[in-house]
Amino acid sequence: MTDYLPWLDTILDRADGLALRYAGSGGAVEVVGVKADDRNQISTAADHAIGEMIVAALGRDFPADSVIEEESGVREADGPVTWIVDPLDGTSNYAAGSPLYGAMLAAVDDRGLLAAGITLPALGRRYLAQRGRGAFRDGTAFRTPACAGLEDRLVAYGMDKAGPERMAEDARLMTAIAAQCLGTRASNSVFDAALVIDGAYAGYVHRSCRIWDVAAPACVLSESGGTHSDLSGRPLDFRDPLSKADLVYEVILAADGAREPLAALGGQAGPAG
Repeated sequence: MTDYLPWLDTILDRADGLALRYAGSGGAVEVVGVKADDRNQISTAADHAIGEMIVAALGRDFPADSVIEEESGVREADGPVTWIVDPLDGTSNYAAGSPLYGAMLAAVDDRGLLAAGITLPALGRRYLAQRGRGAFRDGTAFRTPACAGLEDRLVAYGMDKAGPERMAEDARLMTAIAAQCLGTRASNSVFDAALVIDGAYAGYVHRSCRIWDVAAPACVLSESGGTHSDLSGRPLDFRDPLSKADLVYEVILAADGAREPLAALGGQAGPAG
């Protein structure tokens, strides 16, 4: 089996360099684009530069593999592996000068999640994982701590701006979770997923993710002893990812022991729609 971890580490080093260079002294970053079909989705020059760098590296090093990249879309090829790329997750945070953003990429084959990397450039944190090899944080093997429930633990809840009905449903679910846990937090970015991986948060709930938002953290959690599922508690299925490039995922990323109580609450929510 190919060892993807050194390659992922090298590519994420380059992503860090680009993100930090475009951020300059850490002030606000100019927004260069807003997606017409989703006003939550903005882009900066760094999104495009990082995405182009990763796609070019994949084309050079894995030319038979397909690619799903948030900014440029789908490049379909004949190989058994598809790479899923989010050049900047938390772009709104990044554009505002917040350090709570990151870059992610994951490899998927016919068995599902194969390998992944997550980097938090402003915080100097790196996560790598490969199926059967475990998970690594800043180069050291680690496990996500299990938990015995939500009562004494923090939970992150991500919510994008939407219509009043959908936002009201999000608010109801977030309130229900807040009543069962120590408190809720929200960066609405990969930072929240990273803190679940670390064990600082018991879980992260979001009702409107895309495949590039969740494939990498789901892979790391799969290898670190954590869990991932939809709001009803069913594990997320990333097989045949090219057919899921437009799918909206409702997700729970959680420590072992936290998915069940979060799914009990999440299963009561209406569809994000």
